[in-house]
Amino acid sequence: DVFLKLYKSGKNYQPQAKFSTFLYKIATNHCLNLLSRVETKLLDKHKDLTAICIVTSDPLHHALATQVAERGVHVMVEKPMAMTLAACDMIIDACKRNNVHFEVAENYFRWSKQRLITKLIQEGILGDIVRVYFSEPKRQLPFDPTVTYSDLGRPISGFGRTGGMVMDMGAHRLSQLRIYAQSEVKKITATVRRYRDPTILAEDWAHAMIEFESGCMGIYETSRVGELQKYCQITGTLGGILDYDYMGPDIPLRLLDGEEWKDIPVETVRRTIDGVDVLQRIVAHTDPQIVYENPFRNYAINDWCVGHASEIMSIANAGLNDEPAEYGIGGRKDVEMAMAIYESSLNGTVPIHLPLNELTGYEQAVHEDYLEKFERPIIPS
Repeated sequence: DVFLKLYKSGKNYQPQAKFSTFLYKIATNHCLNLLSRVETKLLDKHKDLTAICIVTSDPLHHALATQVAERGVHVMVEKPMAMTLAACDMIIDACKRNNVHFEVAENYFRWSKQRLITKLIQEGILGDIVRVYFSEPKRQLPFDPTVTYSDLGRPISGFGRTGGMVMDMGAHRLSQLRIYAQSEVKKITATVRRYRDPTILAEDWAHAMIEFESGCMGIYETSRVGELQKYCQITGTLGGILDYDYMGPDIPLRLLDGEEWKDIPVETVRRTIDGVDVLQRIVAHTDPQIVYENPFRNYAINDWCVGHASEIMSIANAGLNDEPAEYGIGGRKDVEMAMAIYESSLNGTVPIHLPLNELTGYEQAVHEDYLEKFERPIIPS
């Protein structure tokens, strides 16, 4: 059993082999007819598989994951979990029927840096979280000299490798905003615009205001045209983090000391294992100190791949110990936030209340366009 080997092994493993050695990576490019081949050539041949990781284009996630679950195999899907909530629920229902677990390969919150930030929030070091922000450029393309804008049109999706920015990198950032707020989403008000050739279906810019049940407010923005705006900010009543290099290792932590803001040192301890620079721990010199210990500190796994290793161990533990995966349903929540953003924009930037209890207009459009493109319904009857 590949997961049992990973679980019990004391040997190092190279991050570049993380999926090829311990998981079967399923990769396709649009062809739904591969479903039968996946079933006959993989599941029938390898009956002792504990879990399968699905790393395909978005339109295939729900169909492949359901096939895997129906064969009694635990499943992990790449983010976003699926194209609509109905497709997410198709995966969840198949796993429940067959008594298997599912995980979503959301890696960003599992990074060591993000784990430490989450600990700072959960331990109350930043106080009550009142505002969270994520502004991320996908590209920095120039505007045309004269520009017109449009909302999303039809077809609503090209059903390519990924969806629009809100469903691509947005799945990561919406996840992080929700984790920073430590609260569920109450409502979302958003606008999504296209500024280029109207035949390009994906959005060029999106802006969302997110109200959490705790009262915390969130701002999410993404863009592929115009000037670059890139930052992540967490504002609490006792301190905050304003990070212009959120992909880097540093944590710019500031806390209130009386009426003054004070920079708080955050220290990292590292060592070399088999030529790989491996993080051991991160120490925030707060009072009390907040310490994150890398669970993979004895393995030749770099910072980026800690998130991937954590994903693998999550679905491995779920399968071995019959327990829910670490993130699982969180992947559905990310899709729900994205659906609310698109729905708000399509309806004239109106507030959309969560949870979503019925199919949105955006999702209906996705389902109709999926049927037209693939000549089969996204959710089989």
